[in-house]
This record gives sequence, structure tokens and C-alpha cells, in this order.
Amino acid sequence: MISVCPRCDESLFILEFKDVQVDFCHKCKGVWLDAGELEQLLIRTGAESHDPVMGFQAEKGKAPRGRRQLCPRCDKPLHEVIVNGHHGGSVMIDQCPRDHGIWFDKQELQELLSLFSPESHAGRTIEFLNEILGQPSNKKK
Repeated sequence: MISVCPRCDESLFILEFKDVQVDFCHKCKGVWLDAGELEQLLIRTGAESHDPVMGFQAEKGKAPRGRRQLCPRCDKPLHEVIVNGHHGGSVMIDQCPRDHGIWFDKQELQELLSLFSPESHAGRTIEFLNEILGQPSNKKK
């Protein structure tokens, strides 16, 4: 079964790295992670998967008004969840109400990881994602 992008209805490409499959939309640069893949990605890139920010996964969120994005696995409308960071900052992501996974619009996954505490080493995962997805790094030289 070919998964379809919740944002633009294009086919998602499967990128596999470090034994984690990530569904990627070449058109809008969004990323779908199935349940458990975010934790796997963090562990395989040397980051801590138990940061308190990860508590957002227990939130059910709410279905947005107007814009309706559907889960690539079950076609149910994705729910919006606001994730707050340790030192301020937040990002709104979309997750399946049946816990099939999480949809990240372009750069939202990196934004989520930037909310983690510095001790989590999530910066390693951000660098890895920027490299593998062909997205610019925010690091200053």
C-alpha cells in the first residue's frame, strides 16, 4: 500500500536510514513517522528518547477546523497537538487519533527536537535529519 501525504495528496517516499523507515513527501518536504519511529530515530542518532517533551504523545489533541489532513494509515483526520519546550517555544504537530503516527510539516520535526533539553543531545538528530533530507542546517560557522 502506498501512503499518501496528508498535506498535498502526493505519494510518500520511504527513506530508510539507521534501520528506521521514514515516509517523506518530496513535494512539501513533510515527514510521517509511524508509532515508535521517533524514539528509534533518537536512539539511533545518539540522542535521549526520554526527554519530557516526548510527553506530547499522550495528548489526544483536537481535530482542526477547516483544514483536514488524513492519517496515511487509517484515513482518519489528524489531530493538532501543541508541544511546549523546556525554555519556552512551541510547535504544533499533527498526530493520528488512533496512535498510528505523527505528521511533521517541513522542518517541524527539527523544531520539535529543538524544544528538547540540551542534555538530550537532540541536536545530533537535527543535524542528521538536515543532512538526510537535504535541508539546510541552522548551525552558524
